[in-house]
Amino acid sequence: MFTTACFTVAACLLPLGDIPTTVDQTRQLFLDDFLIASQDGLTRCVHSARKYPDNPVLKPTEPWEGKVVLVFGSVIQEKDGYRVWYYAGGNVAYAHSKDGINWTKPNLDIIKVDGKNTNLLVLGDRRDRKGTIPFFYELFGVFRDDREPDPARRYKMGFLSIDREYKGPREGRFHGGQRRGLGVAVSQDGLHWKLLDNWATEAICDGATHWMFDPNTGKYVLFGRTKYIPPSLMNAWKPDEWVKRYFWGRAVARVESPDFVHWDITKPAKAPVVMNSDEKDPPGTEIYSMKVFPYESVYIGLLQVFHNQEDTCYLDVQLAVSRDGVKFQRVGDRQPFLPVGAVGSWDRFNQSLANNPPIMVDDTLRFYYGGRTYRHSPYQGDDKGEPGGAIGLATVRRDRFVSLGASFDGGQLTTRPLKLNGKNLHLNAKAAFGKIIVEALDSKGDIIARSEPICEDTLDIPVQWKKTNPRVFKEPVALRITLRNALLYSLWCS
Repeated sequence: MFTTACFTVAACLLPLGDIPTTVDQTRQLFLDDFLIASQDGLTRCVHSARKYPDNPVLKPTEPWEGKVVLVFGSVIQEKDGYRVWYYAGGNVAYAHSKDGINWTKPNLDIIKVDGKNTNLLVLGDRRDRKGTIPFFYELFGVFRDDREPDPARRYKMGFLSIDREYKGPREGRFHGGQRRGLGVAVSQDGLHWKLLDNWATEAICDGATHWMFDPNTGKYVLFGRTKYIPPSLMNAWKPDEWVKRYFWGRAVARVESPDFVHWDITKPAKAPVVMNSDEKDPPGTEIYSMKVFPYESVYIGLLQVFHNQEDTCYLDVQLAVSRDGVKFQRVGDRQPFLPVGAVGSWDRFNQSLANNPPIMVDDTLRFYYGGRTYRHSPYQGDDKGEPGGAIGLATVRRDRFVSLGASFDGGQLTTRPLKLNGKNLHLNAKAAFGKIIVEALDSKGDIIARSEPICEDTLDIPVQWKKTNPRVFKEPVALRITLRNALLYSLWCS
């Protein structure tokens, strides 16, 4: 399945400033207007991820998995293939694969069920069973930490800890009588786990928590569940009784750590909110989670959006973007990047994301996700669905999350001043049945170079100039890009 959602970008003129933006081998995408000084006649389109036609790639097959398996967990690519840690009946299960599509569930002797080996690694919090981690409620994910000097801590697991009988000063603001937080367990092989800390930070309060390692700061960044309702939101929405009763204000908070154990904010409900629903969302909409990963020149946020109205109830995935990993903005007209499936689909009502960033295979990004055939509560209608959940795969060709485009009537953008750090300019563009022209403008706005027409649909198009002008790569220039029946995804230099 492949869809696009488009909206016209309003013409704008942004302050150019005196300092040009350097464009090098890091690709500049067009999820936002950062590079754009002015434009006319262009449409920004969100391109939905392509779902693998033979989805789901992993589904429940063992009696101890129940009817629902989900990638509340992670998929990691290592030298000998792929590994997945996933949710199965409230427990942590494990599988491996050579290609990331065909999975094997090994018979391990870590946890037995009815005397038989299983692929289970950790049980939910039942104190009388081997394999239990105290207060373990729900898996967030697993990652391989090659920065860790201790081999026994090479793999780290993050999970939701809940003490439902807690009485004390760390009681959660949103869940009375409970203590909630990020639990951390460690392992040398990713199979045998040891609890390190149940309460590494209590700034998050529920499931659907994700993290990334930010190479720009050298820190781990956790994006976890909190609750926040902007003061003006309910007045703007004018909600009905359903929304007044069932809107919880799910939102996303952000905390940092140098080692995934010691976090800058640990007290309940004290972390800053970085993403929440707003007046542009339909009443009742909640931000269920946000998976963030650094990608080329931006941070991409995958928003799990909870559409919670009386007559419908589902979760899909939308896009957000940030230039600093702190301030995020929604992308396009908020159409789904990963939509729920149509009638008859295995992922009919609820999409949830793997904790890991997408995996690059050749020039394709792989996104693993969980899909369900039943609705999230509190839906009370007839179309509730039946219990069922599995794990699927969706893909995006490199850089092609969002495009700027125009039909045959044409559209044009002019960039801010750029310092083209290289000898060649490249585009990722689709113009096989149209045309793109690139012009380089000097500080006076005069054309100093014009490209040959670009009429290709390729991930890497070197721009060929009609006449080479060394000024293009020696002094700041603005690029004026004209599109006719064409789409532009990114640009960079080499």
